[in-house]
Parts: sequence; C-alpha cells; structure tokens
Amino acid sequence: MKEYFKLFVIIISLLLYAGLIHGKNRSDDRSPNILIILTDNQSYYELGCNGHSVVRTPNIDQFANEAVVFDHFYASPFCSPSRAEMLTGKYALRMGVHNTIGGVSIIPSSEPLLPSYLKKVGYTSGVFGKWHLGNEYPYNPLYRGFVQSFIHDGGGIGQLPDYYGNNHIDAYYNSNGEIVPSNGFSTDVLFRKAKEFIEENKDDPFFCFVSTPATHAPWQAHPEKLEELEQRGVKGDNNEMALYSMIENIDDNVGEILKYLKNSGLRENTFVIIATDQGMRYRGLSNPPPEKEFGLPDHVFDRRHHVFCMMQYPALTKSSLTVKNLAGIIDISPTILDICGISVPSAMDGKSLKPLLEGNTERWDADRSLIIQCPRQRKREEDRNVSVKTKKWRLINGNLLFDAEKDPSQLTDVSSLYPGVVDSLNSIYTDFWNRLPPEEKVLPRHIIGAEEMPEIRLNAMDWYKGDSPWTQGQIEKRVHQGTWAVDVVKPGRYQFELRRYPREASKPIEANHAAIKVGDVKAKISLERFENKAVLDMQLEKGSYDLKTFFMNESTSGNTEAWGSYFVYVKYIDK
Repeated sequence: MKEYFKLFVIIISLLLYAGLIHGKNRSDDRSPNILIILTDNQSYYELGCNGHSVVRTPNIDQFANEAVVFDHFYASPFCSPSRAEMLTGKYALRMGVHNTIGGVSIIPSSEPLLPSYLKKVGYTSGVFGKWHLGNEYPYNPLYRGFVQSFIHDGGGIGQLPDYYGNNHIDAYYNSNGEIVPSNGFSTDVLFRKAKEFIEENKDDPFFCFVSTPATHAPWQAHPEKLEELEQRGVKGDNNEMALYSMIENIDDNVGEILKYLKNSGLRENTFVIIATDQGMRYRGLSNPPPEKEFGLPDHVFDRRHHVFCMMQYPALTKSSLTVKNLAGIIDISPTILDICGISVPSAMDGKSLKPLLEGNTERWDADRSLIIQCPRQRKREEDRNVSVKTKKWRLINGNLLFDAEKDPSQLTDVSSLYPGVVDSLNSIYTDFWNRLPPEEKVLPRHIIGAEEMPEIRLNAMDWYKGDSPWTQGQIEKRVHQGTWAVDVVKPGRYQFELRRYPREASKPIEANHAAIKVGDVKAKISLERFENKAVLDMQLEKGSYDLKTFFMNESTSGNTEAWGSYFVYVKYIDK
C-alpha cells in the first residue's frame, strides 16, 4: 500500500511540476513587454484622428480607436526636459534639465532612469533614434540601463554632435558606441532596428523605445510618401509637403510594428504608448483660435505643452476610452513601473496612470497638479516661464490665472477674480521651488579618464558657459567660445585633440595657433592653416575643472581672431 501511495505522490508531483513549467512559459504569466513610440515636435493636431485635413494616419487612428486616449496630456515645451521627465518620473528642473543645449540638457548620473529599474527585474532595454540626454560616459544610454543603443548623437539629425553631413536618408548612427551607416529614411531605419531588437529578445520581457527624429525641423521629404501625396493632389510648399510625408511615414511604420507584434504573438502582452514630446501650438488645425502672449514667450502656455498620448495594454486597458483627466509625460515611468509590479519610488513627481487606464477616474483630479517650467536658459529663476496646472486652472509666472475649462486658449486673465486660487497654486509652486537641489549639485560634468570610456569626445553644444552652437552650419562662423565642466577621475598625462570639425569631416581648422586651459594648467601650439587638428598633452591632477579651448589667427599687427574648438577628443596616456 505504501508503494502505491509513494507512486501516487510522485505522479502528482510530476504533474504539478509540469504545470509550473508550462505556466512559466505562458504569455499571460510574463511581465508585460513595453513599447514606447515617441515622435519629435509633432503637433497634437497632426493626426487624422485629431482632425488634420490633409495627412492620413490610419494606423495611429485605429490604435487610438482601440486604446486609452488622453485628451489633457502635457509635456515640457522642449526636447531634453520632456524626455528627462518621461524617463525619470521627475520634474526636469529638479534634475537641472531646462534647455536643449548649454550643459543643462543632460540628466545627472545619480538619477536612475526607467530602464535601470526594469533591468533589475529581468528586462532588456533598447533605444532607437533620438536621445538628447548626453553622449559620453556616464550619460550615454549604455550606462543608463539600455543594452542596445542605436541613436543620433546630440538632439537629432544635423545637430552639432550628429555625424557630420547627416540627413534623414542613409544617415550614420551611433550603434553601441560604433558609428555605422544605414540604408533608407531615418524613420524606416529606426523601426526596422526596433523590430530586430524585439525579435532577438522576444523570449524575455523587453522595453523598446523608438524615438524618431521626425518631425523636428528641418523637414526632409520621404521620397515615396511625397510621391503618394502628390498623386493624391495634396498641395503645399516644400516644408509642408516634407512634413506631411514624414508624418504619414511614421504612421506606416507604426502599422508595421503593431502588425509584427500581432503576428509574433506578442501584441496581447505588450504595453504600447504612442506620444509626442512637446506641443507645437496649433499647427495642423484648420481654424486655430486666437493667441495672446501677455508679453511672455509662448512656451509658458498650454499650446506648447499639450501633446497627444495614447496607451494600450490589452490585459488591462479599457478599449475606446477617452480620458479627460489631467496627466502628463512625467507619469509614464511610474505608470510602467506600476503595471510591471515594481514599486514606484516616492521621489517621483509623476503618478501612475493605471487607475485611469482601467477606467477608474474618481478623485484623480482632486489633488492633481502639474508644474511645467523651462527657463530656456542656463540659470533657473523663480516664477520664470512656469505654468502650474490643475484640471480647471492655469497659473502662469505666479500672477496670471486662466480658467482652462472656460478659456482653453488662455486669453483672459482672471487672477483678480480668484485671489484665493492664485494663493493656493502659488503655494504648490513655492513648495516645489524650495525643494529644488542647488544648481551646482545637478550640473553634469564630463568625465575624463574613466575606464568605462577611455576616449571621450566633447562637443560645443554642451558648453555650460559661453555661446553654445547647436547646428553643424554654425561651425562655419568661427565666433563661438565656451567652457565645459569636467571631472578628471585619475591623475596622469592626457592627450587633447582639438578640432574645428569632427574627425569624419577632416576639414582644416584655418587657424595659426591653438590653446587649451584646464583649471590653471595651460598649453599652446602653433599650427599651419591647412591642419585639421591640434594635439596637446597635459599633466592633470584628479579634480573638477573648467576646460576651455581656443583657435586663433594671430597677426603681426596685433589683431587676433579667436574661437573655441567645437570638438575635443580626450584620452588618458599614462601616469
């Protein structure tokens, strides 16, 4: 009898074990895959589902019809702050990110990013396209939790750090630290790479971040889509036609990647987010409302913050749901963590949108506020370029108040009618401002001498003092001067290779002298005008320094033409 009982126990144990193994392989027991598609500078109104009269976006329209669509979704009005908030769940100003250049477009290395949290629970993360949050160690995606990085350096195509001469067709990309060529239009290339990444990692949870440089200006037409538009009889100037073609090309690729997920059996277990990174006023709207600026830059108003965002996770979200509650790009990281079963850090300013995705909107807006502040300069200032938002109210720079429900275009200041509301919103802002860290604490310094990246390339877009150029065309002017903030992490001899153009361009400097100053250490050499680089060695001690470079044309008359080196390649030589 005992033998039969033992046999029974063994059989039951084997069946249970088999069931556990089977259960581990079931898609509904897996952590959800994450796909974020973020377009660049695309207006809320540049989608068919949002009323555009020309562009056709059937795939995004269909997705919106099946997804949760956020009608009142807001983001910072510039690229780097918006992306910083999306990937950290924190206000960009809290991290010192409040511009796209000038040393304040880089997330400090002390801030954990979304892929770092996901990596701890077994996710593999890849980013494809625009990054704009730092190129070198420790700011590069490969040091922020991503294992696959296929990006443009800088803020996108044609910007100063991007591969010299790039445009949207057959561009060169930074692929895990190696510069590689591509074949095709940028959006097509990036989605193709994203699908390859998903295919390679489909057996484990993945986070795929597709960040298109389209539709940021300067616009460049997608040849096949432009031809389709012309065949449909669409009329417009060159820029308009190029923009339309880029939007429709994005839509084609959205359709293809969603189809791929479905055919691969991944769609049901993939949380998909489609959004853009900043508002573009009323571009694309047939009959735009009037605008009033009250003597302020337009990026303090909703028209520069309002963006489209739609989300779908079939296992969770309600279909065809339009959410009217206040939400923002800062909520994306906490939402993903919550859905993945990861505790949302209390330090995050954003909130999980999971209740809204499930259709539970009760009391969401009771205590919800959003603060968007982008000084668009190196130094932050209290009450400068700031909007405090609740579902009903908008407080601008501490003194202008608008009823967003009755006056969505923000044309009538009602601050004198509701002083109590002004005081309440100012209190929210004051609490936020008083808890910001010192600016020097969040200044991202460029690391020299790290084992992780033996040679780094500094570019002038990251000067934290001086006049930061941001396009390749500005190199021709030879007028910019500025300073990098650097940390030398080990003492020794370093080689500095100063260039006016990046290495791939190999163009002459057209100067007769070059100089460098790192802290109090200086060096200077003579050049021939045809030389394309100036190489100087310096002995440096460990520490934090200002680094400044000069190219000069010194004449016998005493007149000197001087400008900064737009690129500096730095490597450790020896002790």
